[in-house]
Amino acid sequence: MKTYAGKIRQWAKDRKIIPNSTLEAQNLKLAEEFGELADSFRKKDKEVMKDSVGDIFVVATILAGLIDKDIEELDILQNKYYENKGNLKYSFMWLQSDIGDVAKAIVRNKKDKLVSSLGNVVNDLAAFCEWQNINFVNCIVQSWNEIKDRKGITRKNGIFVKYEDLTEEEKRYIDSLKG
Repeated sequence: MKTYAGKIRQWAKDRKIIPNSTLEAQNLKLAEEFGELADSFRKKDKEVMKDSVGDIFVVATILAGLIDKDIEELDILQNKYYENKGNLKYSFMWLQSDIGDVAKAIVRNKKDKLVSSLGNVVNDLAAFCEWQNINFVNCIVQSWNEIKDRKGITRKNGIFVKYEDLTEEEKRYIDSLKG
């Protein structure tokens, strides 16, 4: 997980998502990815579940990066609540609740609460994967492989611009980045 968190963070920095995006914009992305997870969970579509879990981790990594934290350095140890394996069935609802706590922490400008909520989101993802017999790290790797070659840049106004719509100077910058 640590290796991929670092790669994701660097990818986000190279594309100027960190620091040009906002907590609010990334929270919206987090909600979108959770919605995809909810839909795949309802449909029992494990492939989309895996994609959604990885995408939620990517967004959580970016959110942590926006407040100068490394997601892998947060208190990400399986919650005591999940020591009782029967409680894994509640991981989806805890994830939903903790994503709500991320939003509340952003609105209330509570960095410490945001940090703990992001740690809880990752714990909940790991528990959800365990419950669904999905390899959490494989979900992260799958999402990394999907995003690593995406080109574009986030401008200072927080808007992500696709490569084909960039200025020539921005294209040169993107082209100079290591694979």
